[in-house]
Amino acid sequence: MRRVHLVELHELRGFPGAWRDLLTDVMSYFAEGFRPYRPVADRLWAAMQACGAGSIVDLGSGGGKSAITVAGDLTARHRVAVSVTLTDKYPNVEAFQRAERESSATVTVVEKPIEATDVPSNLEGFWTMFSSFHHFKKPEARRILANAVRQRRGIGVFEYTERNFLVWGPTILAMPLFIWFATPFIRPLSWRRVLWTNLLPVVPFLAAWDGLVSCLRTYSPAELLALTPESSPGSYTWEAGRLRSFGGCRITYLLGWPLVEAGKG
Repeated sequence: MRRVHLVELHELRGFPGAWRDLLTDVMSYFAEGFRPYRPVADRLWAAMQACGAGSIVDLGSGGGKSAITVAGDLTARHRVAVSVTLTDKYPNVEAFQRAERESSATVTVVEKPIEATDVPSNLEGFWTMFSSFHHFKKPEARRILANAVRQRRGIGVFEYTERNFLVWGPTILAMPLFIWFATPFIRPLSWRRVLWTNLLPVVPFLAAWDGLVSCLRTYSPAELLALTPESSPGSYTWEAGRLRSFGGCRITYLLGWPLVEAGKG
């Protein structure tokens, strides 16, 4: 199936911030409860070691739980303390701060909007993008990767969605019901969450539509490699592929890192 870049509703200008935050809370609940990105920890750590990075700058963090749970996996597997900086174009500051309080890792919250296409050079660390790279059309996606090369940053793109409806068709159909029943377990439990999820099921159906569009937008490994810059041959390494996660879910990933020159690392 070819890639189709339809509209995700929560990206629209003027989309209610309260609904967007409720959606990111659902994604954080999923990331923390099911830990779909657990399989990426070893490859991410190898790339971080290759370029001498000891911290993560997460772009398009949503609620922040994906990056934080992977940082926890790095600590558990490799006995390293990896700090995480959370950023987003539409930062869910309350969720960021809650994640910071609850995490055993060192978490830095950036409250101002950060565009993944224009990351400030003072944010030092290995760039990660969990379930957010599909938001970008090809020109913007190329710009993100080119900026990583220009700033000599490692970058990891990870997506648990893919254009495979044998796997994702039933999941998307069941998503509204899953979210409806999961509401009592998603924190914080507020009147706003109950209203827009259970009484008026706006959030479950928004999530189902945006989930469908996410699948249609997700790049394949070959498409990700085709987006990488052709400049700086021999000084930057790229790797793409898929890793098995829970059930039939697979993680599509792209990793890139600058080669450390002899005597400089």
